[in-house]
Amino acid sequence: MNSQTSEYRHSHVFDEGNPLAERKTRWALGLTLVMMVAEIFGGWLSNSMALLADGWHMSSHALALGLSVVAYRAARQLANDGRFAFGTWKIEILGGYSSAIVLLGIAGLMLFQSVERLFSPSPIHYDEAIAIAVIGLAVNLACAWLLKDDHAHHHDHHHGHAHEGHGHDHHHHDLNLRSAYLHVMADAATSVLAIIALIGGKLWG
Repeated sequence: MNSQTSEYRHSHVFDEGNPLAERKTRWALGLTLVMMVAEIFGGWLSNSMALLADGWHMSSHALALGLSVVAYRAARQLANDGRFAFGTWKIEILGGYSSAIVLLGIAGLMLFQSVERLFSPSPIHYDEAIAIAVIGLAVNLACAWLLKDDHAHHHDHHHGHAHEGHGHDHHHHDLNLRSAYLHVMADAATSVLAIIALIGGKLWG
């Protein structure tokens, strides 16, 4: 009986998530939150709607990065949970998917605000807006550097049996990290366009 039990013994060894990517995402989240507070507070002090809008836009990216951090934490805490028969990397993919949905919502909101601004133009504080856009671009580039995924994420999934053994190794790019990276790159591109538009508006009004 013991020999039969031993013969059909089945074990799982799961990956432990992506600790390096989790740390990088936490750093990017921290930088984004600091910049968000600075933009909102600066906009309130200067009575600049442009700065306030940019700050709230930054908050949406902070939310997306927060979702990525939550996904990493869940993957790490549930790494040895037998209910995840093929590892916890699916949680990271779900986090990336949720982050992409948030980005889609942001795009829709920005489109709505742009159309609204066409029909109800308001004075723009060019100097403050340009300064905050340049700082925001620097922060986004720093976050993009942190979140750049240079290596594939390695996942192990081993099944062990007394009479035979087999293992599966999975290599794929971290989609959760990729999603966070795309968020900050999209924000960086927005900052570049904003800087060009603001400089043009200031020079040729």
